[in-house]
Amino acid sequence: MAFWTLTPERKRVLRRSALQSGFGLLVFIVGLYIWFPYERAKDVAVAMAAAQGLDVEIGSVGRAFGFGVTFRDIVVRTRPPSGKPTRFLVERARVTVSPLSLLGSAPAVEIDATAFGGEIVLAQKSVKKGPFSIGVKLSSVNLAELPGVRETINLPLAGTLAFDMDIASSSGRFADAAGQISFRCESCVLGDGRTPLRVEGNPFLAGGLTLPRVRLGTLNGRVAIEKGLAKLQGVEAKSPDGELSIEGESQLRDPLGASSINAYLRFKFSDILLKNADKLATILQMAGGAGKRPDGGYGVRLGGSFAMMSPPVFSPTSQFGSSGLPATRPGARPSIAPSAPPRPSAAVAAPAPAPPPVPTTESYVTNETIPTPPPAPPPPPPPPEPEAIRGTPPPPPPPPAEPEATPPSQPEGEPDQTR
Repeated sequence: MAFWTLTPERKRVLRRSALQSGFGLLVFIVGLYIWFPYERAKDVAVAMAAAQGLDVEIGSVGRAFGFGVTFRDIVVRTRPPSGKPTRFLVERARVTVSPLSLLGSAPAVEIDATAFGGEIVLAQKSVKKGPFSIGVKLSSVNLAELPGVRETINLPLAGTLAFDMDIASSSGRFADAAGQISFRCESCVLGDGRTPLRVEGNPFLAGGLTLPRVRLGTLNGRVAIEKGLAKLQGVEAKSPDGELSIEGESQLRDPLGASSINAYLRFKFSDILLKNADKLATILQMAGGAGKRPDGGYGVRLGGSFAMMSPPVFSPTSQFGSSGLPATRPGARPSIAPSAPPRPSAAVAAPAPAPPPVPTTESYVTNETIPTPPPAPPPPPPPPEPEAIRGTPPPPPPPPAEPEATPPSQPEGEPDQTR
């Protein structure tokens, strides 16, 4: 215990060591800010983007508060395998690393960017071929400027997007991931009246259909992820131009582009919109007749994978039940419940129960089994007597009658052997 006693001399030594360590850390941070090779960080960022199939040009690079670097005027160009590349601009991106995470095996990196008219925050903590966690938050982002949205739905989409995603996996595989995603699009608009909608595999829509400007209003929803299964919840929108809702699920796989999609889209346009878009009304009557629902709307089944979607199929019925789960999942074996024993038909009468066995006794004379007569029924109770006079004891009950002994029957011609 004497070793841990803080004497005045020991306190001075500890204070001196703490001051020296703090001064050394301050000198290191200042030197890092002044002599940090920011141009080298710029080259590293460009090389990392090229490995992901992106061509990046960075205008300037500088220090950021904490352990980080700030990039400005970033021009990004995609390199798709087919089609035209996409080009977009990121005004500012700040990359910071948690100093405490550098001491462990999973460094935590955060990217805060100003782009597409809003703010984007990406936080990632991962180990190579090990556990990971990803968080993405978008606020006030213009969907018309966000790359990849137009190519995904094959139509222009405008509105202000708020997006929040939090996914983690203890095994490092998306197939085992868990988390949730929530999104909300304010003043959502689908189509612009000029861009045609082309759907490969559909004879009516393969040539292109110019969809008018459709106001969706507020489109919001949520995605719950558990053990790699992502389920859509409450994805719907309603406006004077129509109604829209989507239900479905996605089985996440590795790589992520191989994840399967199984969804059902319901939509219904207003009469005013269809009256002003004669071509759309005609196409829906011809191509969407197979998907016409009893409420006047239309239904479309969607499938495929993240990398390649299958052609949509018009259908008036959904492949999902009321619980939101698919009735049959692709590739899943149907569950076989144990069958209950068949119930007897009401028309066939059930067999009558067997009568109880008749008690028998064995004769000691002839060794024959003869039935024993059933016992005599008990005598009826005596009639009630008048109430006895108070103070007089009641008469004793009569003694029970003794049953007469019945000698056993003896066949004729046999001498009497009982002596």
